[in-house]
Amino acid sequence: MEDTTTEWQEYIITSKILQEVSEKENCTELDLPPLYHSVDPDALDALGTTCRIQFEYIGYKIIVENGTVTIDE
Repeated sequence: MEDTTTEWQEYIITSKILQEVSEKENCTELDLPPLYHSVDPDALDALGTTCRIQFEYIGYKIIVENGTVTIDE
């Protein structure tokens, strides 16, 4: 049987960013522009739990540090 928990955990950071930004924008995650226009989502998920990454996404300053996501307007 395949362990889907590990597979899901690999996408927690990008999912959290999209969820929080969609709440701030009062829309669904599908209404947002693709995250890959601002950052490589695969790299973000792979590196976001071990280092500090900062980028802008549709006017928000996104900081990912050791798996913690901070979103500033």
